[in-house]
Amino acid sequence: MRGFLKKIVFTCGLLCCISGNLISQYNWFVYPNTPTTPNRFDDVYFINPNQGWAVDPLVPNFPSGVTLAKVYETRNGGVSWQLVHDSMNDYLRCVGFIDSIHGFIGDICLAFGGNDTNPMYYTNDGGKTLTPVNFPYPRPKGICGISVVTDSVVYAYGRYNGPAVLAKTINAGKTWKTTDMSPYASVGLIDGWFWSKDTGFVTGQNGGNSVILHTVDGGVTWQTVYASTRNDTDHVWKIFFPSRNVGYGSIEYTGNFAQRGIYKTYFVKTTDGGKTWTEHPFIDNYDEEGCGFINDTVGWIGGWTGLSYKTIDGGSTWNIDSNFAIPSIPKTQPLPYINRFRKFGDSLFYASGNTIYKLMLYKSDTTKPAILSSNSFTNFPNPYNTQTTILYTIPRTSKYVTFEVYDITGKKLFTQNLGAQIAGTHQMNYSQPLAPGEYTYTITTDNFKGTRKMIVTK
Repeated sequence: MRGFLKKIVFTCGLLCCISGNLISQYNWFVYPNTPTTPNRFDDVYFINPNQGWAVDPLVPNFPSGVTLAKVYETRNGGVSWQLVHDSMNDYLRCVGFIDSIHGFIGDICLAFGGNDTNPMYYTNDGGKTLTPVNFPYPRPKGICGISVVTDSVVYAYGRYNGPAVLAKTINAGKTWKTTDMSPYASVGLIDGWFWSKDTGFVTGQNGGNSVILHTVDGGVTWQTVYASTRNDTDHVWKIFFPSRNVGYGSIEYTGNFAQRGIYKTYFVKTTDGGKTWTEHPFIDNYDEEGCGFINDTVGWIGGWTGLSYKTIDGGSTWNIDSNFAIPSIPKTQPLPYINRFRKFGDSLFYASGNTIYKLMLYKSDTTKPAILSSNSFTNFPNPYNTQTTILYTIPRTSKYVTFEVYDITGKKLFTQNLGAQIAGTHQMNYSQPLAPGEYTYTITTDNFKGTRKMIVTK
């Protein structure tokens, strides 16, 4: 995707070890006001560390009746979300934005009981108003994935159950060109990953086999770089590259689960930039969907089965990630059902499932005081006038937690002992009078310490 929009992707748990005694630990959590859904958020997308959108699809058969498809927006890095659009008719599958107000939302239409026939919508007000995209022939019947490559080049593909159509715009959505991709993916297209306006990959299914296709000329020609030979009725559901050479794809079985009994599942991996892909075994009887990696060896796969799995050795072994913030959600809510992982920069990650998860990063060195990453705490609003809320996450139970405020010269202005606290997300209100200006505040525990800026206005 576009350079400053780097892929945002993925999911859970504990990660270790970069060099020497330095250890990086990751903890997925949910902000207190984050919305949940009886189904799942199918996609989440950010244009910068603070502003992003999430789409919650139509659920026609939920026990309490039809639930509305919704579009949510955050402007404070996921601390809070605002409902900006809802509809009775749409199964919203994917989302991608060019800037703070212009974006696209894909709809898989009639596939799950919705009665909308518009495969994609355009918005020029941040998602509040959705206008159907007028695609030329061949017209897709649904859009499963969107890649925003530059501020003018966008690819969209779909749908998983056909027809296989690639859509592309080079003028930010004013006009679109569509291509019949059935010669390469007879069943359908699902996901994609683009390094530039001309070079990228799309995934899907051809006959009974999962496929990955590659283009270097903006979609004029395509090469099949991976095609399973098992004829096992499966498709590549998600694709993710943690680096230019190493990439992964989750393979979802689409046959009859009840008749199949115990079945083997697989994921694919490339180490040569996508020229060749190799199948590797995954977890038996697992319905794979979301796939995301923080680096070449550490990543996660989630899906409809509920539990998410992580690997720290490039997929050689997989284990349930029990740290996936499930305790942050009431037990009446469903399991995560992760469909999309998004990565922004090197350390900011989101995952969309039954809610929106955010990954916190902690770095510790056994020879020095541990450092609490600034991504693990925030205050809102910021800037603020009279009061701000401090929201922070500590990775393990601490004997004490201290909050301190400093001016720009380093002079300590305020100290509060918050006492012993258990691991998890906490919040406090700060309303001590301060003159307008820039300040820093520090969270210190017996295990971790970190500092972040805040601004006071008139």
